[in-house]
Amino acid sequence: MPDQPHVCLIVDNPLRDLDGLVLLGRQLAARGTKVTLVPMYEQGFDVPALRPDLVLVNYTRPNNADLIKTYKRAGILVGVLDTEGIGGKSADQFAEMVRGAGCTELVDLYCVWGQAQHAAFLKHGTVAPEVLHATGCPRYDFCATPWRNALPKPSVGSGYVLINTNFPTVNPRFSNSSSHEEQAMVQAGFTREFARQFIADAGRAYRAVLDTAIRLARHFTDVQFVLRPHPFENLRSYDSFAELPNAHVLQSGTSLEWISGARLLIHQNCSTAIEATMLDVEPLSMEWFNTPALRLQAATSVSRSAASEADLLDLVKQGLDDRLPPLANGTNEARRHIISDLYTAVDGASASRVADVVLRTIGAARRRVRAAAPTPRPSARGTVAGMVRRTLGYKAGAALRRGYGSAETDRRRAGKAFAPDTVNAVLQRIDAASADGRNFAAQRVTGSSWQAARAVSGLSMQLTEAN
Repeated sequence: MPDQPHVCLIVDNPLRDLDGLVLLGRQLAARGTKVTLVPMYEQGFDVPALRPDLVLVNYTRPNNADLIKTYKRAGILVGVLDTEGIGGKSADQFAEMVRGAGCTELVDLYCVWGQAQHAAFLKHGTVAPEVLHATGCPRYDFCATPWRNALPKPSVGSGYVLINTNFPTVNPRFSNSSSHEEQAMVQAGFTREFARQFIADAGRAYRAVLDTAIRLARHFTDVQFVLRPHPFENLRSYDSFAELPNAHVLQSGTSLEWISGARLLIHQNCSTAIEATMLDVEPLSMEWFNTPALRLQAATSVSRSAASEADLLDLVKQGLDDRLPPLANGTNEARRHIISDLYTAVDGASASRVADVVLRTIGAARRRVRAAAPTPRPSARGTVAGMVRRTLGYKAGAALRRGYGSAETDRRRAGKAFAPDTVNAVLQRIDAASADGRNFAAQRVTGSSWQAARAVSGLSMQLTEAN
């Protein structure tokens, strides 16, 4: 169809983001949209080559500013669905961080997760009001019907105690030291003093969580424990826990999948505590070694707090015996407010809301007759990188990168790749849960001509309806 809109969805971390973006892609495809899922690290090749009507990027940060300028100069609309939608200590800090990162004046659409972010973005002038929408985040649609039925069953059964960790800065999966993570925090808008304090506190908390997890598993020997590190954490650092006979360390599947099969969730400053309340699983927070630099108030507010290891042992025992005491005054109210403020609603309709505003943005741009304001040029480095991509094509460009790049970059790329079988497995679960009776499939985008095939990575996936 010549007028069929085309949308590219940038996938940052498949472990965290893929299911929600596949659901969003299916919503768009069911409305007659051509949808391509693009790995984050391949977007510089694939998006300019595919020339969609709109690219929905995973954030606006200094590291993708040149790409956003390149897309805009090519006439591609830029939307944002931030994968770190509740990042920072508060909605105001998140709004300031995004505004300080730059490029927000170039976006045609910005989808925030909740009402608090929406208000903060307006207050701080982060983006123009007409492009700002509170939609929720599609990955949390799996907390509500009908999409909760599309969650896969955990591989270790159910009834386990889940421990979620959140220490990518001090236990990084993709980099070799915390100095890289410190610099990343500074680039994201935090002060260097705060970044150093955060990393120092996180190092102590990481060791305390690991020690506590080991003692829990040794204390409750007849209970299965699953420790699930943050997607950006190094899995092998928890080997001493995994050696216990009733302990598992797993980094596959989504956080929602693992929470759905758990009796209890144990955490410190992990937003999955809020996800647990969405799925009616009680979160327990290890507060006796928490610090002001680490504390995420929302995650703490929705949780039952353990002020000591003895408190935690008691809470776990009570939870396993189904005799947890009533929640403290205000906790239920805090849960309701936090879900509205940070996620809009747990109603299974976030993907649909995002699809609505994406298609409205494309439609409005097609009707627009006035000339758009000129877009700033990419930096000198971005200009050279774009020229190299266009001149060499993907395969030669990838070979050049491997020859002169770092092993760390290759690890990051490998960790963020996804295969057609993975996408199709998600689609099959969504199709089965959907009431529309339609079936969709994903296949690699290889290019319709020699020139296009040379330009694209071959790693992006297009969704099509299976007849």
